[in-house]
Amino acid sequence: MSNDDDMTPTEREQWLRDHGVQIESSADRRKAESALSGTDRPLSVVEQVQRLSILDAAAGGENGVKFVYLPHDTSQKIQTVCLPSRLVEALGPAGDIIPTYVKSFFADGRSIDEKIFKDQAAKQNLLGGDMEKFAANAKEEKLATVSKGEPAAAAVKEEEKKTTLSSSSLMNATAGGSTETFSLVRPSKTNKNEGVYIYLDEVGMLKHLPLNTRASQLAQQCGYHPAPNFYGDVFVGRVSSKPMLHNIDIESGDIMDTTKEWIVRAPHENVLWQQAINEATGRSGETQPNHAGTEGVAAEATGNDGCSYTWLQNEEEVELTVPLIDDGDETVNKRLIKVNFLPQKVVVKYNNECKVEVELYSKIDVDGCTWTLDKKNLVITCEKARDGEIWPRLELSG
Repeated sequence: MSNDDDMTPTEREQWLRDHGVQIESSADRRKAESALSGTDRPLSVVEQVQRLSILDAAAGGENGVKFVYLPHDTSQKIQTVCLPSRLVEALGPAGDIIPTYVKSFFADGRSIDEKIFKDQAAKQNLLGGDMEKFAANAKEEKLATVSKGEPAAAAVKEEEKKTTLSSSSLMNATAGGSTETFSLVRPSKTNKNEGVYIYLDEVGMLKHLPLNTRASQLAQQCGYHPAPNFYGDVFVGRVSSKPMLHNIDIESGDIMDTTKEWIVRAPHENVLWQQAINEATGRSGETQPNHAGTEGVAAEATGNDGCSYTWLQNEEEVELTVPLIDDGDETVNKRLIKVNFLPQKVVVKYNNECKVEVELYSKIDVDGCTWTLDKKNLVITCEKARDGEIWPRLELSG
C-alpha cells in the first residue's frame, strides 16, 4: 500500500476490506436504519436509542437506564426506550442525564411565533426588563434542593436570580434544543427518595407544537388541577436522590397503569411538597395561569374593520362574539349575514362588509360549526377538531 495517498476513498475502503478490516459504510448504516425503522426515512431519536441499545448488548454491555417516550399523537404507542450503559457512563452517571440526551430531539429547526412570545412575555413580565427563568418549573427545581438537605433559605435565594430575555436571544438559546423538566412527583422520604419527571421542549408552545393530551392527563392523575398543557412529544424519566441524584428505570407500564403506587401516592406527595414550600417561602401555593379565553373570561380581539370582538374556549369548542352594527335603533338583517367556515379559518361578512377573517390557531370541525344571533351580536360556535386542546390564543399568527 505504498501509493496510499493516490487512492480514492472507495479504493482505500476496498483495500481495507480485502485485508480483513470490517468497515460499516454509510450505505450499510442506511440499510440497517431502514431495517429498524421500516422506511427510508432517517431514524427518530427513539429508534436511535433502540439501535444503540442493540449494539451495546451485542458488544456485551449491560443494560443502561430505561425511560419512556410519550408522543403527542395518540395513534402512536407509548414506548419504553433504554439509554445504553456506555452513554450513561459518558453523560453521568451522577445527576439526571435524560435532559442532556433528549435536548437534541427538540432541535427541530422550527421558528418561534413572535406574537405568542410577546403575549406570554407580557403576562409574565419578561419582555423589556428582568425576568425569572423562562421555564416556570426551573423555579421549582431550584426549590427542590430543599428535599436534598440544602437549607430552604439558600434554595429561595437561588430562585430569586434574574436575567433578561428577548425573542431573538431565546431563539438562539434554544436552537440546539432546550429541555424543560416538569416534576410529576419529587424525591422525598415518603416515596423512597424517588421522583418522576416529564421532559419537554421548553419552547414547544411558541413553536405551535400540538398539545400532548396524554402528558396532561398523567399530570392530572398526579394531582395537578388544572392540568398543565404540554406541547409536542415528551419523555418521562425517574430519578433517585440517594445516595446521590441518579437515573433509575421507568417503563411504559409504570405510567399507563394508574394503579401503580407512585401515581396513587403522587397527589398526596405533591400536597406535602407545596406545604413545605409555602412554609419555607411564606407564600401561598401558585397555580398555573389560565389560558386566554378560559374559565369563562372572554379574551378580546380586533376584526377587519377595527371593531373589537371577544372569544371564549373550552376543551371542545371556541366561541366568537362579533358585533355586527353599532348601538342604535337599527336592527340586524339575518339575510345580510354570511359566515364561511374552513378547516382553520372563519370569515364573517355583514352587508358585504368583512367583519372578521381569522386564521385559527388550530383546526376546527367544519360540520360542527354554527352561528346564532343575540340581538346585535353574532355568536359563532366552532367545534375543535381535537378534543382536549386548549389554544394559547385564537389566531395562528400575528
